[in-house]
Amino acid sequence: MERKFQNVSAVLRDERCIFVDGYKPLGNYQQALADEVRTQLRSRRDIFGFMDAAVDAPAATRLDFSWNVTDPPLDAQIQLGPHSVPEHGFHTDYVAREAENRQLGHAGEVAVLELERGRLRDAGRNDLADRVRHVSEEDGDGLGYDILSFDASGERRLIEVKTTRRSIHWPMVVSRNEIRVSERRADEYVLARVFAFASMKVGLYELPGAVSATCDLDPLSYLALPKPAVH
Repeated sequence: MERKFQNVSAVLRDERCIFVDGYKPLGNYQQALADEVRTQLRSRRDIFGFMDAAVDAPAATRLDFSWNVTDPPLDAQIQLGPHSVPEHGFHTDYVAREAENRQLGHAGEVAVLELERGRLRDAGRNDLADRVRHVSEEDGDGLGYDILSFDASGERRLIEVKTTRRSIHWPMVVSRNEIRVSERRADEYVLARVFAFASMKVGLYELPGAVSATCDLDPLSYLALPKPAVH
């Protein structure tokens, strides 16, 4: 029975809907199950109000928690390509919607900023801790990363922070610019995933290097302009 609930979580994730955190998404589900989940979503439209509230809730800067630093989940089994895109028009893309919650994103960045400074101070590198900067706040949000930090030897760490209140299995949204910067500066780039941000034990895993090498990528949108007429 638990595996079936995990399959339901995978369907909801691939539909860009919120799933129960206690049931890790398990892919390779049957199409009949996916169809039934969609039918249930259509018949229970009130559930989307709860999903709206979950992703839109204001987020304040907070340091009243402990960190759970862990390895990334490497068995996501997410379905990529056209079959993973909701084509039914009956709900919001909650992955993208939560990613647009700027208060939540900022709160996660501040938390990682303080974590980086504390890590360097604990390593006896107060000089480097004083140089850690919240560059997306100070210089603008177009650099492709949020925090300029260092390791204990003084090597730079360009950290892009992605924050969610959801579980470790919730997908991230990355921009084309972030991908390009990570490829150009792969030796310095770190994608930091903050998860379970509403809990007292906030999760964190890191993916160092080019995002295209560390993540499966599925395009959500395209920039479009009319094509010249072909004669």
